[in-house]
Formats: sequence, structure tokens, C-alpha cells
Amino acid sequence: MLTAAQMLPLNHPASALVVGPPGSGKTLLLVHKAAQLTAKGQTVALSTFAFRGLEFLRHFAQGHYPQLTAHVATGLLKAGTVVELAQAQLATTGTVNFASNNQVREILRSLILTQGFTGTLPEAEHIIRNAKGRAKKMPENDKHYPLLTAYQAKLEEFGLLDRYDIIRKHILGMKNATVPPLQVKHILLDNLEDANEIQLIWLQIHQNQGIQLTLAANDDTTAYARDGALGPLAINQVEDWPDITRFNLPTSFRTPPALAPALGKIARQLRTRHPKAEETTSTTPATLQVENFPNPAAEHAFLATTCSQLLGQNPNHSIGIITRNDFSAALITHALRKKGLNPASFARLIWEDPTPQLMLALLYVLLNQANNAHLQLALLGFGIPAATVNEWLNTGLTAEDWLPRGCPLPPIAGLSPTIQSAAQRAKQSFSGAYQLWQAKALGPREIFKSLVAEALPNIPEADHPQALLATDMLLTLSGKLTEILPRVMIETMPNMQSPITVAPVRETRNMQFNTTIMPYAGANLWPHPPYTVLGPDADHERRLFLLAISRTAGNLILTHHTPQPTPYLAELKQALKPTPRK
Repeated sequence: MLTAAQMLPLNHPASALVVGPPGSGKTLLLVHKAAQLTAKGQTVALSTFAFRGLEFLRHFAQGHYPQLTAHVATGLLKAGTVVELAQAQLATTGTVNFASNNQVREILRSLILTQGFTGTLPEAEHIIRNAKGRAKKMPENDKHYPLLTAYQAKLEEFGLLDRYDIIRKHILGMKNATVPPLQVKHILLDNLEDANEIQLIWLQIHQNQGIQLTLAANDDTTAYARDGALGPLAINQVEDWPDITRFNLPTSFRTPPALAPALGKIARQLRTRHPKAEETTSTTPATLQVENFPNPAAEHAFLATTCSQLLGQNPNHSIGIITRNDFSAALITHALRKKGLNPASFARLIWEDPTPQLMLALLYVLLNQANNAHLQLALLGFGIPAATVNEWLNTGLTAEDWLPRGCPLPPIAGLSPTIQSAAQRAKQSFSGAYQLWQAKALGPREIFKSLVAEALPNIPEADHPQALLATDMLLTLSGKLTEILPRVMIETMPNMQSPITVAPVRETRNMQFNTTIMPYAGANLWPHPPYTVLGPDADHERRLFLLAISRTAGNLILTHHTPQPTPYLAELKQALKPTPRK
């Protein structure tokens, strides 16, 4: 049953903006409206901005209104991210070659080297997304303009469109009537606060085309501010659009009353937000629990034990394990799987990053399944300069049967003693590893471990955690390595039926858990250390922390293995102190 406040935007006959705190039923309202409209034969687009967020929205919709699955089949309901919906319209007029996240990152990795960019890959991603999500072009005198233009040139060279090009191209097509708008009567969009400028323009054009909008927002939990998400400004702008009415949902049905003061305190410290009256109707008892451990292994053991105990008491108990970044989520997912648990992981595949790719390449070479790209990475992992490896490849080096042929390396005149020594070490290491394997003196996993140990000193120390996680993930693969290795890099969708979810915080939009656990909640990750080029963004970090803690409908558990916990913990504890009696 919907409340009276929810019924107002549900039955509103024109476009609506729905603003409310976490747990106020915004997503339920959108899904209910989708079911109501499609039942009447009206066409609807149900959308959000993030791919994994959309998967959760689909799962949520099917769980509450199974009949929506049939409406997808008939075309009455279109579910997709904004980019996917725009891309589908562009595809009606020609081929669209979409640049995947992997392709974009590969382009940016190459440009970081050639453009002299001094920041990290995530910083480069933020800069590009922020610039391309704006309505106006980046000024030529901006210090990041060369990176942006080089990136765009690479996309054009490969004939690719990224997510921002697709939105822009659809906007231009709608304006000049060469590409149709979405062929629906209603657009129902969640997480409006994560919209950037061109996405707002895309929405407004659809409204101008007579399509009714219902947009849900919570300005306190903007997840993509670094990428140009407007947050409170998106709400401000949409409120000024003609023929749109704002509705407020002030009541949270999720937040336990015992934790409400803590969430409120974190939110009130935000520099920019919409002041709002908030209340909770939840009666669920809850506590804030904080645990400190001597090392990550002890923290992982606690997570596994806690999950097992909670599910032992109630198999349907939902547990959310929320981390600050993808790597932490991947690390914890792997640790839980080794303990026999099977969480739904929303973490990005670690194999997209260079160091895990190197570990994978070493194993491909050892198993004699490598291509030239694998061999190139493996040799780089032994400290051989890229220019030398490229010259070898250009003068006949090939991965085909490289180990059985004795690991030959074409002669190059004038190599320095250092490079010659590195090349000799690499040749000896791979030849020795292959001989051990052929003699069956050791299994491939043990030999692989020794190869990694030899390569590790050539890898920057900051990348060692990634190398070790990738190695352990490969070592714990079940089955014959030569058969299962090709499937490693195939991304699978999270198991939405699992009672345990592990996700980086930005992927937890719309989610709710009976128990929420925040591991690695130390001062080194919450807030995230300032970027080298972009610097800190205290408001963004606070919003992400609020997004994480507001997922819980019950207990909140923070764990860490660092000496100092997150500084936000002091605010939580202060807010939960009993008020002295007068």
C-alpha cells in the first residue's frame, strides 16, 4: 500500500519531481507507476544512469510487480540506462559503435603516458566525464584541454562513441528531427541527483516533445559528483522547468529510529543540500557496532562469521557489505567465496587493470596459450622496457609455442647491460618454469606462484595488493586451468538472489539491507585520500558515506584494521549519545 504522500505524484496527470530521503519509497513509487501505466496500455521507459543500478532496479521491479516482465516483452515497458535508451534510438538511423568502459580506460591509459598527465587513471576518467557531461565545451585554455582533445581524437580514430557522445548525438538528432525521441508516453527516472548537464537537456527535450516525466531524487546522496553529477543543482534546475510539479516524501520507512540522529548529523554537515523535514516510521531496533582488527585476514574472518550467523538465524536476512572502492569490494568478495559464501558482487572486474592483466598474462604464457599481447605484458613484468619488447615483436618475436621453442628473443644490437640482464632472467624463469611443468615436478599453480614471485619486485609496491589478489584468484580457480582461463575475463551479472551483496558505495543506489556492514572503514579510505591532480572533495566524500550508512534498515556495523577509524565515526557516536536529563 502506498501512502497518501506517495499517491499524490502517482496520480498526478502531468510531469512530476519527487524528492525524498533514503527509504521514503521513491523507487517503489516509480515501479508502481510503471505497473499502473503499462496496465492501461501506455508505453513507459523506466531508467536510471548506472548500469548495475539498472540491474537492481529491474530486479526490484520484477520482485514487486512480476507482470512487468510481460510488458517488456510486448514493448510497453522499456528498461534501460539513459545511455542505452538513447543508443537504441540512434541505432534506428544507423550503426552505433559504443565505446565500452574497458575501451575508454585503455585509451586513457595510453594517453596518460603520451600526454604527460601526472594524475591517476580514475582522475583522468573524472576529468573526461566532467568535461563531456557539460553543456558547454571545455575552454581551450583549460589545463586539461589537451587530454580531452587527444581522447576525443582517439575515439574518432577507432570510430567509437562514448556515453556522452551518444547523448549529445541523440540531442542533436531530436533537435533537427533526424533521430526520434523515445517512443514512449512516460519516462520514469530514478536518481535524478546523479544527472549531469547534457542528461538534463536530454530529459527536457523529451518533456518538450510531450512525454511526461516522473523524476525521483535525493540530493543528499549524489554518487557521481566527481563525474559532473549536479546533485542539488539538478533539483533546482528541474523545479524551474514549466509544467513540472514537485512532491516531497518526508518520511523514511527504512531508517531505524535509533540510527536516525546519526544519519541526520552526517547530512546536516553537507555544504550544499535542500533543507528538509525528515521523520522515520520504522520500529526496527538497531545498533551501531564498531570492530577493530589486527589485520585484513581477521577482518575477513569476522565478515564471514557474521554473515553465516545472520543467515543461520534467518536465511532471508539481507546483508549489504559496502566498500569505498571497487578493489576493496573485489578483495572482500574473493575472501568470502574462499569461506564458502557466494555473495552478489557489484565490483568492477579487476582484470580491467594493468597489474591483474599482467598476472593473467604470466599464466597464459606458462600454459602455452598466450597471444602476443600476453607475451608482451609478461616480458614487461620482468622489468624489460616497452621499447625493447616492441622491437622484439617487430623483428619476429611471437607467442606461438614460445616456451616449447626455448623462449627465443631476437637479437638487438646495443642493448644495455641492465636490459640484457633482465631479458636473460625472464628467459631463464620461463624456460625453467616450462621444464618443471613438462617434467611434472610441480603443478601449474605452484609454478605460477614462483613466476609471480620473480615478477613482483619489478611491480610498483603500491600495485602489490592488486597483484596478490589477482594471483590468489587465479590459484583458487576450480577445474582445469587450460579450459577455464578463457572465461575469467567474461563479466557475469551479480547473483541477485544471493542474500549477501558486496558493492562499492556508488553501486548501492536504491539498495536496502537488514544489516549493513562497512569494512575497511579506516581513516585511509573514508574519506578517500585526496587526488594528486583534482585534490580533495569533502562534500562528495560525505555524501558517499551518507549513501552507505543510509542503506540499512537495521544494524550498522563498521569494521577496520587500521589504527584510526574513519573520522565520520566520531560524528555518528556524538549523535547517538543519550541526551542528559535536566
